[in-house]
Amino acid sequence: MRSEDPDYATTTPPVTALSLRPDRVGAEAVDLLIAVVNACSGVDRHRLVQPVLLPRRSTRRAGTVPSK
Repeated sequence: MRSEDPDYATTTPPVTALSLRPDRVGAEAVDLLIAVVNACSGVDRHRLVQPVLLPRRSTRRAGTVPSK
């Protein structure tokens, strides 16, 4: 599931989700916009923001104990 909704952590069982990191995507977009407005040269216009996997109980095998 891809979602930024924190409610998935409180379902039964808690659902594993993939965050696309909208906070980081927004920061990168603003940085690029500022570079364009200021006509900056040499700015790398290709940015990658790694998603974050939020593993929760919905993806654990039955009988396994979560690691700490």
